[in-house]
Amino acid sequence: MATPITNPDFDHRFIEFYSSLQGKIQKLMKTENDVLIMSGEALLGLESALASLVGKDERVLTITNGEYGESMGDFVKLYGGIPVRVEGENNQRLEAEIVEEALDNNEDIRVATFVHCETPSGVINPLEKIAKACQKHGTILIADTVSSLGGVPVDVDKWGIDICVGASQKCLSAPPGLTLISISEKAWELIGSRRDKIHGYYLNLWQWNEWWKKNKLFPYTASISDIYALDEALDMYMEEGLERAIERHRIISNAAIAGCRAIGLTPYPKTDLDHSPTVTAIIKPPRIDEHKLRMLMEDRYSVMIAGSWGKLAGNVLRLGNMGYNAQQQKILTVLWALESALKDLGFKPNSSGVEKAKALFAQANSSNT
Repeated sequence: MATPITNPDFDHRFIEFYSSLQGKIQKLMKTENDVLIMSGEALLGLESALASLVGKDERVLTITNGEYGESMGDFVKLYGGIPVRVEGENNQRLEAEIVEEALDNNEDIRVATFVHCETPSGVINPLEKIAKACQKHGTILIADTVSSLGGVPVDVDKWGIDICVGASQKCLSAPPGLTLISISEKAWELIGSRRDKIHGYYLNLWQWNEWWKKNKLFPYTASISDIYALDEALDMYMEEGLERAIERHRIISNAAIAGCRAIGLTPYPKTDLDHSPTVTAIIKPPRIDEHKLRMLMEDRYSVMIAGSWGKLAGNVLRLGNMGYNAQQQKILTVLWALESALKDLGFKPNSSGVEKAKALFAQANSSNT
């Protein structure tokens, strides 16, 4: 981020650099589709997709089993669309069969929205199966992979994801402030053939088609320093290797879940298959004040964890084991702080979460060698 900046609108070297960075993101997403780096955190990409694709009175399938899925329906209404909800339980993954059924019964639907990882609940959803169901029906899928891209397998082209939205700050651990978005030709065609005008400028993806795709010009000034940081973060990630990074997230997640269970805590997701490898959600123990526990961990043990919000506010604790935090020593520190703070509040752990996690790490390290 300390790299001296230039004028992105006129410096041909920056244009070439930006193009090469697009190629790195294509490798991360496993796609040949167009990739854009937009100046604004990932909500910008999600809202831009809906603003650009959803016309007035258009019915949009909103696939949801959590807070972020619900918010996609709210965005649909903001842009004049009509959300057709497919809903599942908050504590378990959605089944592709209910999406298939909804598309069979609503043949006029051209766009669907979906959240891969619902971070408020720590649930991972079957993106591959749901993307293929949408592809089968010719439905354009807008996939929120903000907290999964880089920590969980995502294969845009093989799975048929039309718009894939990621973020700079999650599994890549670059500074917040950039959206990573891939756009298929089918999505471009629908955006370009809209009958009604796209409202707004900054949220209008077609501006990128007119400016960048055709003329290699930016529709607005690029956030150069953030983009430099993203490039370095991607280089660090690719040095480790995509498959190894995903495996690291899986190992850390398993240790976090096992450590919490050893302490005597219950994960919020219903089964192990429902757990996201990038965030660990656990149910607050009875008679423990969730806010007081988190503040104690921060003030006394210098470890910050999250609560949740919406329906889960005050009842769920979350450990963010993604990106830079997906490291063995970090999760051991979090488990130690969590167990210590619980003891301070009168909770009696079943056993040591730290020792359980250490045992799993030793087993994983032995297997890797």
